[in-house]
Amino acid sequence: MKLTAPPHRGRSSASPSLSQTTAPGFLNPNQQKVIAATGARSTSRANQSIYHLRCGLCSHDYGCNGLDIKGRLCPSCQSGVPGEPLRERGPMLDFSS
Repeated sequence: MKLTAPPHRGRSSASPSLSQTTAPGFLNPNQQKVIAATGARSTSRANQSIYHLRCGLCSHDYGCNGLDIKGRLCPSCQSGVPGEPLRERGPMLDFSS
């Protein structure tokens, strides 16, 4: 009898990908939808960035770090913790000329 290894089902280190929970359009079980990455650093968790979330129940917009998206509750209608600040992105300067 010849034994073979089962196929690899984990994430390949050669092609890292973003977590599904931070992808725009992701909807968590509490109806909180990821709108976009803001690029701003989180004020509540080190080495995390802020994502723009929108509540599917009351349409409240707020910021949330990437680690907390999966179980997040709306701070407006679900008594969730206050969101992180949503900031406008600064202008991109073009120094190519």
